Amino acid sequence: MSHPKSTGGIDLVGLSAGHPGSESYLREINWQINAGERVGLVGPNGAGKTTLLLTLSGIIPPRAGEARLAGMDLNTLQGRRAVPGALGLLMQDPDDQLLEPCVEDDIALGPSCQGLSVAEVNQRVHAAIKATNLDNLRGRVPQKLSLGEKKRVALAGVLARHPQIILLDEPTAGLDPRGRRELIGLLKSLTTTLVIATHDLELVLEICHQAAVMDNGRLVASGPPAKLLADAPLMEVHGLEVPWPLRLR
Repeated sequence: MSHPKSTGGIDLVGLSAGHPGSESYLREINWQINAGERVGLVGPNGAGKTTLLLTLSGIIPPRAGEARLAGMDLNTLQGRRAVPGALGLLMQDPDDQLLEPCVEDDIALGPSCQGLSVAEVNQRVHAAIKATNLDNLRGRVPQKLSLGEKKRVALAGVLARHPQIILLDEPTAGLDPRGRRELIGLLKSLTTTLVIATHDLELVLEICHQAAVMDNGRLVASGPPAKLLADAPLMEVHGLEVPWPLRLR
């Protein structure tokens, strides 16, 4: 599948969002993600990772600061309403987004809602199926597939919409080693901007250009994954561990 070069960057300046007083309330986040970057977002449970994804999705409006995604102003209702046209979201549980009775129809659902011709929808579905190696599953019932297969179907549905940015919430959670390797290989092949909230630090180390640590609603550190994730004191104080490949160096 030929993936168009991403034009989707993210700029956050002093962003605060969520429900004040909650653990996941976002506090004055400053962060820039360039178009085409793969970024890993790590931190303990309750750090605010999912809240940040929901804010970037336009679901939770900013309370303070500035947030722009692919040139859209998330501080405005107009900007938040425009987000679905540029954004894809891969949920942690693929059953939350698999809605149709067969794989091919599920992948076609997104582009069909974009006002495209039947020929264009079919072309996108074919390309997404090829990219995710789902040709032998195209007529199957999505809900009866393995977890790894379901995640590939959900991602194919996202890719068929040609988003500029894809947000992923724990994409490798629950996968067996083969399913994990297949998904990692697929993510590495994409030129789309990826923001990956995950506890899988080895995934971040392998495929991401940038890593960021969140805790208590704040972005406490960011930088190259090999350097950031090797910082044992930083990892320990924020409830994380240095991934094994970095311990063995």
